[in-house]
Amino acid sequence: MEISNINKELIIGLHGFELTDQERVCLRSKPPLGVILFTRNTESPEQVKALIAEVRACTGQETWAAIDEEGGRVNRMPWAPFNQRRHAAEYGTMYRRNAGSAIQAVYQDNLCIGEALKELGFTHNCAPILDLFHPDGDSIIGQRSFGDQIEQVTALATACMRGLHDAGIEAVGKHFPGHGRANADSHIAIPEVDAPLMTILNEAKPYSKLIPEGLNHIMTAHVVYTDTVKDVATLSPFWVRHVLRERINFFGRIWSDDLCMKAVGDDVTQAAQAALQAGCDALLVCDPSGVSDIYAAMSKSEQL
Repeated sequence: MEISNINKELIIGLHGFELTDQERVCLRSKPPLGVILFTRNTESPEQVKALIAEVRACTGQETWAAIDEEGGRVNRMPWAPFNQRRHAAEYGTMYRRNAGSAIQAVYQDNLCIGEALKELGFTHNCAPILDLFHPDGDSIIGQRSFGDQIEQVTALATACMRGLHDAGIEAVGKHFPGHGRANADSHIAIPEVDAPLMTILNEAKPYSKLIPEGLNHIMTAHVVYTDTVKDVATLSPFWVRHVLRERINFFGRIWSDDLCMKAVGDDVTQAAQAALQAGCDALLVCDPSGVSDIYAAMSKSEQL
């Protein structure tokens, strides 16, 4: 795709509680696929609702509105019910005591959260985490994982997805093929996993199990799997096209993780183009400065 049309694949971050004049211009002239909100964008329910409504008024479309509301420490809106939720790991502990009760608790929690998100105007929640917990992995995942067993993670993540879907919110499973073993935080470094390919594919089984149950969105990992290729999975045709599309038969939307992270380099425009070429078709650009760079590149491309 030409850089001048890459907006059709973008999910962009915004500056603050209200749109800036420049954001209004960008949204009107080159509507993105969606926006994603963070703590800097969430002051009150009324304000969030108004912000999302103004985005759609500018684009003239039912623009996606996404957020990371996993529960526990990954919480963007500082009011109930969003700020009073358990870590995924706590449900993992519950599961080992009583699997049925834990599954029902996860479902009810995400149904409640989904209904609250829907009321505010959101369309997508970047959850569930499908990464397996590994004690030697970087703490960036840690308690965000439902556990270290494939069956347990699959069961609880399925309950999360179903709760969101029943509320009318699309779930985004993450981080394919798995971030739990990674030795660094992809926000600030290039993480690696040196486990054999077959181990990584085995630990990606929660994806292949949730897809037939209705998982329509999957986010990639900014992680290098040293037994395969030198690129992080987000920028790798091997992982995105060959494994996720062809081997696992996923036909939904493939989201890049945030292309402003250090793991994909310092040039967000190059990272976006590389992710698109690898096979991602929803490109997260969460930092407003990165959004400005991409829109400037689109404008420059049109003038050539």
